Amino acid sequence: MKILLRLIAMLAIAVGGSVAYMITNESAYIFFPERAITQTPQAAGLPFTEQTFQTSDGITLHGWYMPHRNASFTLLHMHGNAGNMSDRIEQYRRWHAMGLSVFAFDYRGYGKSDGVPNEAGLYEDARAAWKLLTGTLGIAPQRIIIAGRSLGCSVAAQLASEVTPAGLALEVPFTSIPDMSAEQYPWLPLRWLVKNRFDTEQALGKVKVPLLLISAREDEIVPGWMDERLFEADSGEKLRGKLSGGHNDFDSISKGPYIKLWKIWLGSLTQPEDTQLQWVRRCLTSKA
Repeated sequence: MKILLRLIAMLAIAVGGSVAYMITNESAYIFFPERAITQTPQAAGLPFTEQTFQTSDGITLHGWYMPHRNASFTLLHMHGNAGNMSDRIEQYRRWHAMGLSVFAFDYRGYGKSDGVPNEAGLYEDARAAWKLLTGTLGIAPQRIIIAGRSLGCSVAAQLASEVTPAGLALEVPFTSIPDMSAEQYPWLPLRWLVKNRFDTEQALGKVKVPLLLISAREDEIVPGWMDERLFEADSGEKLRGKLSGGHNDFDSISKGPYIKLWKIWLGSLTQPEDTQLQWVRRCLTSKA
């Protein structure tokens, strides 16, 4: 009995130590920024201008505006938690080829942007980018699509719950950090202890604009049930696609279906209200 009690005590100490370390260093498990800009949109032949702008709390951010001469919309992109915007040039090229102007920027602590990343700060960064587009660059809100990938989906959904863009596009989103913590470390009580929320599901409940939700069939990071719950959380017009590929390569593995899905959704946004496509709960998938 004493041996069993000792083992239980040792296990409790080990678990407690692990939890304490992870909570103390929580940001290190969420944010993986890189400072070096490895390429610019010029590498893909895209026209662009450098943009620097400030947040409400005084942080200077760096972004690229890639205009399209005949653009119907400007896409405001929130990237994932690793690297910086220079790692996403192919994404920008693909959207530009669809006839979109693109505005990409780095969160605080990423690339050339000042500061240190944190959840509240990333939300402020997104608000500052929106203010730049609608203010300095003079783009009408109804001509802006807010888009996010992975962690950026939480940031995009939060912004879309506060403003009124033309639409919201989420690629490989997760429901929340507490849910992800429970999935990644089911033996630890992190769900109830993590400080960062990044609650995409809660934000989607407040979004009132058309939604495009794209998930990856072989996603090795985000479990499949999360996109189901997120799709249900949105009560408006929505289009969903589950494409072949993993978390970081679904758009290249399923390039054709990916572009088709985006074009269907973009086409629906330009329809007059009386002829608008009825695509609520419609699902376009690619073959495995």
